[in-house]
Amino acid sequence: MLVRSGDDVISASLEIFDRTFSVTRVLRLLAGIVAVLGLVGALLAMELEREREMGVLRAIGLSPGGLRRVVLGQSGLIGALAGLFAAPIGIAVALVLILVINARSFGWTLDVQINPSVLVETFVLACVSALAAGAYPAWRMARLSPAQALRGE
Repeated sequence: MLVRSGDDVISASLEIFDRTFSVTRVLRLLAGIVAVLGLVGALLAMELEREREMGVLRAIGLSPGGLRRVVLGQSGLIGALAGLFAAPIGIAVALVLILVINARSFGWTLDVQINPSVLVETFVLACVSALAAGAYPAWRMARLSPAQALRGE
């Protein structure tokens, strides 16, 4: 029979928790990569859909740089809105997981702590991700000639 001291049990438990959360960090990174790729796909689809509109803007005198700024501005706005919606939805999901799922599955819950810096980080990350995802579509739109874009449909 193996007998362990309380310190050994605590140490082993913390090690298991650390390993569990390292997997969570990797999954969070993968989810972020998938989200950015999804944003790039959505913004490219929007570019194809709005090619004629952007061609009109270029034909009436908007410079390629100006068009790039318009597209990046729209991408940033999408990211800002996503960041604003992500925080309350994320808090709601966390509350359900902590207060309902943990309580029913394991018989215990955790103290809920909402750190304002994490909310700011979420907002900034959403904006930066959207701007990064919008960079390629903005570059492609800026390179498109007005005549090509107007012929598009």
